[in-house]
This record gives sequence, structure tokens and C-alpha cells, in this order.
Amino acid sequence: MKRIVVGNWKMNMDLKQTATLITRLRTQITNPTAKVVVCPSFVSLVQASEIISSQKALLELGAQNINDNDEGAFTGEVSGPMLKGLVGYAIVGHSERRIVFMESNELIARKVAACIRNKLTPILCVGENTNERQEGLAKRTVLDQLEQNLSEIIPSEASKLIIAYEPVWAIGTGVNAEPYDVEEMALAIYHYLVNKYGTETADKIPLLYGGSTSGDNASSYLAINKIGGLLVGGASLNYKVFSSICQL
Repeated sequence: MKRIVVGNWKMNMDLKQTATLITRLRTQITNPTAKVVVCPSFVSLVQASEIISSQKALLELGAQNINDNDEGAFTGEVSGPMLKGLVGYAIVGHSERRIVFMESNELIARKVAACIRNKLTPILCVGENTNERQEGLAKRTVLDQLEQNLSEIIPSEASKLIIAYEPVWAIGTGVNAEPYDVEEMALAIYHYLVNKYGTETADKIPLLYGGSTSGDNASSYLAINKIGGLLVGGASLNYKVFSSICQL
């Protein structure tokens, strides 16, 4: 399975900056060792798609969020049918959505289903906070999230998932997760998937790591057993750093 590196640009980059960054990534990423997905803001997706297509860049597009409804009176929201044909992926359950916007596991489950329904690949984020880690509840928290977040899909749809483990305590804090902690969690997630869907399906579901990934530590995380790529935040806004990660 080829690695996947996802750049989550979050609420950064206007239209001009988006165009510049994609153009620079196109010139720098000439020999990727991974499938490269970038997730700009909603307002930049059309422009990003046009630039990637016209420049034949080795990039794919994802959205940073998706509404669980396909249409309706949901002011300010963006649905799967609006994204379908424009992007191939959507980030679901990111810790910032869970914490800042108080998204429940039930809502995230519906968003996963909305992705599958609209032929988009959900990048489902799971992870524990500082207290849960310190109290020895990290695995229980993550596996409970998975159990609830995957409750709206059927087993035959599971192979269309990407799962990203992002410990909340390692996001933007300057505290990096140790590779052995990440490996332990990756194995726990993998065994959960095997028990739920079988080995054949579990082996088709990429497991990414996200949490203060950078050019300095990317190699160590990519070397971890069962980790098949990275979800990169702030470092994805630096074209030199992100392009180097994509070509490790």
C-alpha cells in the first residue's frame, strides 16, 4: 500500500496564497513516495482544483469538513454533493472539530456515512487528550471513538476509510508523541479493525499519524509499524518542508 501524506491547511491561505503554495509544491514534489493530498479552505477548493489540473501537479484535493446532510437549511455548511467531483477526500472528526465545535461521536458517525454515500474518502481522526493519556485511558478512548464513529457504515464500506491517529496533547503543544506510543496505538487500532472487519479489510485501511509532525520527525513516524502516512498541519504550509516529507 502506498503511503498517504495529507496536508491540513486549516484556516490559512487566501486565494493568492493558495495559488502560490500549490504552484511551489508542484515544482518541488517531483518524485513523491506517497499519495499527496492537500486540504485548503472551502473558498479555495475550486481555484486549487483548476491549478492542480492545469499544472498537472502530483496532488489530490480534500476538504477539511463536510456536513452530514446532503442538502437543506443549514446556513454556512457544505455538503457531500457540493464536494463530489471537486475533491476525493474529507477530514472528519478532527480534534478541533470535536473540541472547539463540540462535535459528538454521533455527528461524526453521520459525517463518515455522508462521505461514503457521496463517494468521498473519509479521513477519520481519533485521539485522546492529556488527561485520558495520563489516566491510562488512551486506548479505551480511541477505540470507543472508532466504535461510535463507524456505527453508520456497513462492513463492505470500511475499506474506503482512512484513519488518522492524532493525540490531542501532541497537537500544537511542542510535545511530540514518542514513536513507541504511536506504534502501540496503531497496533491497537489495527487489531480493532481486524476484529471488526477481518484481516483483508483491515489491511486496506491506511493508518496515518498526525500530531506536530515536521520535517525533523516525519521519518521516525513513517518508520513505525502499521503507520502508512501522515496528517500534517502547520508544516504543510511550508512548501519546502512539506515537499520533503512527501519524498522521504
